Amino acid sequence: MGRLEVIKKNQTLSDKAYEVIKEAIISNKLKPGEVLGEEKLAYQLKISRTPIKAALLRLVYEEIAEVNESKNVVVSDITKQDIDNITIVRKSLEPLAVLLLANNLKNREIKILREILKEQSKMVYEKNNKDYIELDYEFHIKIAEFSKNSFLIDMVKKANLITKRFLILSGTVSNYNRIANDEHLKIIEYLENKKYTLASEAMREHLDNVNMRMLKH
Repeated sequence: MGRLEVIKKNQTLSDKAYEVIKEAIISNKLKPGEVLGEEKLAYQLKISRTPIKAALLRLVYEEIAEVNESKNVVVSDITKQDIDNITIVRKSLEPLAVLLLANNLKNREIKILREILKEQSKMVYEKNNKDYIELDYEFHIKIAEFSKNSFLIDMVKKANLITKRFLILSGTVSNYNRIANDEHLKIIEYLENKKYTLASEAMREHLDNVNMRMLKH
């Protein structure tokens, strides 16, 4: 098991343990199938097993981890079928989120999306795939958040979290990040011009393309 960040005592331990373990999984420091032992994690993070147990429960709920036949919590794997299933869900939720922005999207929110896209372009230039993926996640989550629908936001976050990890495992980001940026720009421009139906269709097309690109690894 790779080295993990030591948790600072002035932070909420269960939440921080969850964040640290999740990041290690997403960054592939903790590999698919690797056992997430409470005792070993508690030793590495310098905290008790109680917050570790709570963190693992959250990871299992989000399907980042799973309980195997031996009753051990292990890092989940992601298959082609998984990503196809996630894409079906995302294509239902995220174009809907765009439509919910109609006549409600504020100029400052469009500005936020443009700032994210600007940072993504910078990460393309710097060949920083890790931060690019984080910004990609943020772009999609912000659109959901702007819809002000808490149930939709939660589901979009869960689907994008799994997609984010698959992007890392696929190793395809550097091949297609410029194209993905162009697709994000198209969505933003439609939103700016209040063409919400076209923006929704552009989001659906983007998600189809993301699915196709990830499966080329």
